[in-house]
Amino acid sequence: MRSNTSTLLRAGVITPLALAAALAFAGTANAAVSVAWTCKGTLGPFSQISNMTTSVTGTAPASVTMTTPPTPPPAVAITIAPGSSTVPSTAAGVTVNNINTMKMLIPVPANSSYVSASTSGGTVSGSATLVGSNVVLTIPGPITGGSSFTPPAVTINVTANAVGSITSKYAGTSYTDPGMTFTTNTSIGNVATACFASPNPTLTTTTVT
Repeated sequence: MRSNTSTLLRAGVITPLALAAALAFAGTANAAVSVAWTCKGTLGPFSQISNMTTSVTGTAPASVTMTTPPTPPPAVAITIAPGSSTVPSTAAGVTVNNINTMKMLIPVPANSSYVSASTSGGTVSGSATLVGSNVVLTIPGPITGGSSFTPPAVTINVTANAVGSITSKYAGTSYTDPGMTFTTNTSIGNVATACFASPNPTLTTTTVT
């Protein structure tokens, strides 16, 4: 059983293609950024650590200007567009049926107030909702093993609170405070996987003057 579990956990991590498509959004686009995720797959009492890299393109205004008085406060639209990834069809002889219930968390940036969030594009459906202080991109799936997919882009609309800056990045600092989670369904069971970016790069920066 220990051997099968180890094999299963190796099947619990997506093999990303790490190629971000250039999307046309208004504003100033950052170059595609590589995000190095460290992931922990868990099945019952067993777990295994793995790593993967994805690519994401962030778009936001380079700068906005506060008015006096700030009514209305300046709007900032932040778009986070993940690149394409491929779900493996097998891993160490274990069939990967699909991945499902994927969630990617993006904190509402400091020095901003949340207005709304939406999704667009991608090859799989997803939704963006505010949960606590994070915008959560949820991709229900299932996404079949052996297939490639591109998550939807997430646009987060905020307003600036004060002079300074507004920066965006993924949430997550540990396996118990993850920035991404998903479940891998395989021929011998389900693996719950929790990931966080280490290091966690800045995706967009807007200067507020």
